[in-house]
Amino acid sequence: MLTAPKVKICIVSPSEQGGGAEYQISLLIDSLVASNRYEVHYLAHFLDESARARNYQTLRIGAGGAVPSMGYLMEARSLYSALREIDPRVIYQRVACAYTGICAWYSLRQSVPLVWHVASDTDLSSSSLDAGRNFLRLRLEKWAVEYGIRNATRIVAQTRRQVHLLQENYGRNAHTVIGNFHPAGLGSLDKGGPLTVVWIGNLKPWKRPDAFVRLAQRLTICRQVRFVMIGAPAADSRNQSWQRPLMHSIESTPNLEYWGQKSHTEVNELLDRSHIIVNTSTHEGFPNTFIQAWLRGVAVVSLQVDPDEVLERQHLGIAAQSEEGLVEAVRRLIENADARADYALRGRKHASANHSLRNAEDLMRVIDGCAADSVGLPVNS
Repeated sequence: MLTAPKVKICIVSPSEQGGGAEYQISLLIDSLVASNRYEVHYLAHFLDESARARNYQTLRIGAGGAVPSMGYLMEARSLYSALREIDPRVIYQRVACAYTGICAWYSLRQSVPLVWHVASDTDLSSSSLDAGRNFLRLRLEKWAVEYGIRNATRIVAQTRRQVHLLQENYGRNAHTVIGNFHPAGLGSLDKGGPLTVVWIGNLKPWKRPDAFVRLAQRLTICRQVRFVMIGAPAADSRNQSWQRPLMHSIESTPNLEYWGQKSHTEVNELLDRSHIIVNTSTHEGFPNTFIQAWLRGVAVVSLQVDPDEVLERQHLGIAAQSEEGLVEAVRRLIENADARADYALRGRKHASANHSLRNAEDLMRVIDGCAADSVGLPVNS
């Protein structure tokens, strides 16, 4: 009996490794490969040379090294040529950048459906430019992203807020809303050690690690409580200059430990032993760390980010709204074990019901639908 040939899918993102979006892509790839229906090609500018044994094929976009001075749009020829060479039946793109627009251009010209997955609320904002960077580069990137948003075949949102932003700013309807997904916590929870408050995220200004440092400094009076930060240091020179005083503050705070970059396994092992996680970002999509923490019995406190008000409405954590509120919320949870346990129990039930790998199956059904729709479509020259 002849078996049907596998469907080629190109997954396009700036980097094979990094933060939450890249981790979500890796979990999606596992589902696609496990289905035995897809031949997966991962196209990225930054490939992970120390990657796990891959169950997919990779192709570098551009020449590697630093991002071109005028941004990812300068790699349009490289990405377009790679897509032509692979000739996929469907494209999946996540992490908004010029690649979003280039994939949409290819999609329209070659009649290949593009699934674009929103990674952050700022992907859908017309005012997300950072004035501290090259203005022309940012305008080119934003133009390409907006072209991609307007022309993607199907758009997947993470939250209802993103659905609203997409309609309000671009007049488009999301095809569906699919929450981020994680494997069930398989570790052995051990909350018997010192009370631990953690912060997880790469050291970037918009993630505001400095706010967590100030939190630790304000709570030095809470003896036997340790504060731990995990995350990759800044790579580009602009953020390195911002990072120097931050590192000095971390080193001079006696109850604070900085562990640097750690693997997902190491992060989860820390969460198995932790009690409170703090998010200080100015914006996110849906933080993967919320889900990781919920699955491992960790109470969540957020300075600003509360996607779809899920923390407050469903009592899954505390949205502090200010640094003073953050100090008071963490202090209250440090002193009240029953409150921590209540948030942990609610969070674990919510994550198991709403953020399991069933969501990866839902996303794969969207991709399956696009692949089916692409059969027999005419190809433009």
